[in-house]
Amino acid sequence: MISILLSLYKIIQWIFWLYSLFIVINAILSWVPILNNSVVGEWLNKIVNPYLDLFRKGPLARLAYSTGIDFSPIIALLVLYIVQDYVLKWIFNILFRLFA
Repeated sequence: MISILLSLYKIIQWIFWLYSLFIVINAILSWVPILNNSVVGEWLNKIVNPYLDLFRKGPLARLAYSTGIDFSPIIALLVLYIVQDYVLKWIFNILFRLFA
C-alpha cells in the first residue's frame, strides 16, 4: 500500500509541475499575439485561464488594467507551489502514517 501511495504522490507532483509549466508557457505566449492566437495558444488558454481567472479579480484586476501588467500568473504559481510543497506533503504524510 505504501508503494501505491508513493506512486500516487509522484504522479500528483508531476501533474502540478506540468500545470506550472503550462502557466509559464501561456504567460510567455501572451506577449506575442500571433503565438497566443495559434492552436497551441488557444489550447493552453482553455487549460490555464480558468485557474488564472480566480486571481484576476478585485485589486489585481484594477492593477492589471491600470499598469498593463498581469500579476495573476505569478500569484497562481505561488499558490500552486504552496499547495504542492505543504498541503500535498501534509496529506500524504498523514496517509503514510495511517497505512504504515
